[in-house]
Amino acid sequence: MSSDNPAPVRSAYQVGLDFKLDTMDIVVAVLLGVIQAVIEVVGLLGFLERTVWATGPVGFAIYAFYNGTTWILFYAGSYLRKRAMVPILAVVVTALVRWFAGDPDGPILLFYGLFPAIFGAAVFVLFRWRGGRLLFALAVAVTSVANQCALFIGQGGFQLADGTTWALVSMSIAAGGGLIWGVAAWYLGRGLERAGVPAVAMPPATGGSGSAHA
Repeated sequence: MSSDNPAPVRSAYQVGLDFKLDTMDIVVAVLLGVIQAVIEVVGLLGFLERTVWATGPVGFAIYAFYNGTTWILFYAGSYLRKRAMVPILAVVVTALVRWFAGDPDGPILLFYGLFPAIFGAAVFVLFRWRGGRLLFALAVAVTSVANQCALFIGQGGFQLADGTTWALVSMSIAAGGGLIWGVAAWYLGRGLERAGVPAVAMPPATGGSGSAHA
């Protein structure tokens, strides 16, 4: 072998890098978290959610389909920065802003956010960032189901959805909706990238580096 040949580039997945944020990762995550929080506070999301839940199983089914929309901005951030940690930080920011803005769920909002976000991050880790739209569809689908589970845990169990059957139906709806919203997040991230939002070309955890913009 000639000594002029360059050494092969290592591409082994390094899970630690998926949870190590640089300054721009933090800026993007915080900004998206604040934007989402403003949307939810101005839109009285906490009040609307409780109103929907009060309608029983049908309300929980409606919420199951809707809950994935609240993750679109967070996963657009993952598309931009190619880090599994971005939605986790973003959802913490959103929860804190809603909490200090007087949301009646208070600190439990952190649980509602972190519990699903951890499952979504696990999808990126397990798939090692293989796949594009499908990866994001699966990540948000899993997150939406976990979001529904977090709701049942936080609100006292399946009886709020009129039993286990309706609870499982709502989780199935959450999964289906999440597939749609995950693709929407992918397209939103792509659109923001083309609009000039700082983005990285390849996930740092897989050996990628550098910005997608000069």
